[in-house]
Amino acid sequence: MDMNKKSKLQVIMLVFLLSAFSLKGQIPDVSSYKRITSSPVTIENNTGDFITRNTDIYLEGTIDPRKYIVGPGDKLSFNMISSDGIVSLLLTITPTGEILIPVVGVIFVDKLSLNVAIKKIKKMCLEKYNNAKINISLINLRRFKIQISGAVSFPGFVNIDPVSRLGDIINVVGGFHQLAKEFDIEIQSASGEKRYVNYTNFVINGDLDENPQFIEGDKIYVPFGNIEDAGIILRGAIKGKGYDIIQIGETLQNLLQRKIELEQNADISNILITRENNDVKEVIVVSPKIFSSTILKPGDIIDFSEEKAVMVNGFVKVPGKYKFSPGFKAADYIGIAGGNLVNGDSKKVTIYHTNGSIEVGQSITVQRGDMLVVPQTRMSMFFGKLSLLELVSAVFTIYLAFLAAGA
Repeated sequence: MDMNKKSKLQVIMLVFLLSAFSLKGQIPDVSSYKRITSSPVTIENNTGDFITRNTDIYLEGTIDPRKYIVGPGDKLSFNMISSDGIVSLLLTITPTGEILIPVVGVIFVDKLSLNVAIKKIKKMCLEKYNNAKINISLINLRRFKIQISGAVSFPGFVNIDPVSRLGDIINVVGGFHQLAKEFDIEIQSASGEKRYVNYTNFVINGDLDENPQFIEGDKIYVPFGNIEDAGIILRGAIKGKGYDIIQIGETLQNLLQRKIELEQNADISNILITRENNDVKEVIVVSPKIFSSTILKPGDIIDFSEEKAVMVNGFVKVPGKYKFSPGFKAADYIGIAGGNLVNGDSKKVTIYHTNGSIEVGQSITVQRGDMLVVPQTRMSMFFGKLSLLELVSAVFTIYLAFLAAGA
């Protein structure tokens, strides 16, 4: 009878084990699922020669009627009260620069200041209705095309409005070419008159005279610089590595303000400038306190060094390089790396210091350049990736083997 009970128990245990192992692989591991996120819709770069963008107009301030120059497409609200009644019109300046007012006639206003154009319209109306009361106001700004060529990413025609500035146009065409002479931009009017602006003065000092507005017929030309005469090389932990064109007397501080976009791991406590004098290369170490007095020269090679990062490896969710933060402990960096995995033992994290010493523990203060390794837990090393159900099944297997041996 005891033998029958033991046999039945063994059969039950075998059925349980078969059921447990048959479930393996049928229960999905949700941790392996990829998280799907929606990406923002972006506008691809326009590589053609005609570029247009948002038609909304944003003003810097109230328009000055004495300075605003009217042209085709501007809209004026017109109201006239006379003995014949009230006339309200929306006047649009035609492509030929004229406006048409019934009975009064055609009035040419192209390229007049708004103030002068309004006075001219009123004068023409009063010649027909000498006792009329007339009100005129600008209600909508025109848009027109302007050409930009030379050292920009996408030269061509750009849709702008009368309050758009040079910086707005540069942004639309994708920015300057790396060899652009940003300090010597030529603007030619419809009459052929040329003027030159130093856009870097606007970037550094906010000088609006160096970031002008435009009217129809203006053309913008950004010249290319000569590498031998004015070129430098930018290297290291920055975006936009390669050549750049400098102006005479430009300092390292000016370059940093107008051009340099540092990488997250950049270290500017010391910038290296390699300069060649009479076939002899000289390396100059420049600290921040002399950035403004360090004058750059054509041919300089400027290196921006990388800050030593902290490496976090082992059984963490997101192993990799992380920016050094003074005072952070090992536990902080494990948290930055997403935390330890289920089979990772963060309490026994090992810190390898750059001086060769080794420490263990979450409370250790991490130094620049250290490497952290989170080890695997002992249980994980022994049982591997067995689930709880598989672990129980393994124990029962051992137990059944013991019973069978005893039988």
